[in-house]
Amino acid sequence: MEMRERLAKTARDRGTILCFGVDPDLVRINHAVTGEDKIGPFFHAIIEKLLDENAVAALKPNYAYFAQYGFDGLYALEDVIQHYRNKVPIILDGKRGDIGKSSEAYAREAYDFWGADAVTVSPYMGYDSVAPFVREGKLAYALCRTSNEGAKDFQELKCGKKYLYEEIAAKAAKWKCGLVVGATSTAIAKLAKATKDVPFLIPGVGAQGGDLEAVMKAIKGNPGIHRINASSSIAYAYEKQGGSPADAAAKEAEKLNAVIRKHL
Repeated sequence: MEMRERLAKTARDRGTILCFGVDPDLVRINHAVTGEDKIGPFFHAIIEKLLDENAVAALKPNYAYFAQYGFDGLYALEDVIQHYRNKVPIILDGKRGDIGKSSEAYAREAYDFWGADAVTVSPYMGYDSVAPFVREGKLAYALCRTSNEGAKDFQELKCGKKYLYEEIAAKAAKWKCGLVVGATSTAIAKLAKATKDVPFLIPGVGAQGGDLEAVMKAIKGNPGIHRINASSSIAYAYEKQGGSPADAAAKEAEKLNAVIRKHL
């Protein structure tokens, strides 16, 4: 099944376009889990709860958060992906991008080794660096207008009459890529209108404070192909709410879904 179709179907089946970003932070996890193996048990409890309640329609493990813990972290990444890859789309947040042969190797790692359904890529080096990630049944999300403060340093540079991020969006549409567009950016409505059927991965609605209502209005034309990501605000909701991490995560996800489902 083509990834846009799978995204839309999963959104219909689960009644949401919320994506849970899986970002392990052992300093925070240590307060909730005992024993040597902490990452797996912590996130399995949360993910199972979210899936049981149809609270999410994708998972986005961030490679760097796992890799910082060496092989233990990478084994945990494999465990998460293999456990849930047939239940919801898995978006590997690796932000890859290199010369052609290196990108071919990165693409094989993401899709063939890890078994991800999609991967985030940097388009800075051009089409040959992105092409290996454009594969049938898979999806590459090109970084476009991101949610970090420094995004304006390059992404808002003018290329003639357009911003660089607009040129990236136009190229990505031709390359059959998705786009990473931050919820904190006012560009999201403009990009949604310009690209139409291009899937967006939208971070920034949780801890970064993006306006979820505005995001849903911006993507109202075809919301099912998009994914709105929240990571730490869900995973570590128990720090503010108390109770178990899984129950607190479900409550936090439901707050987001209450807004999302008004617009689906």
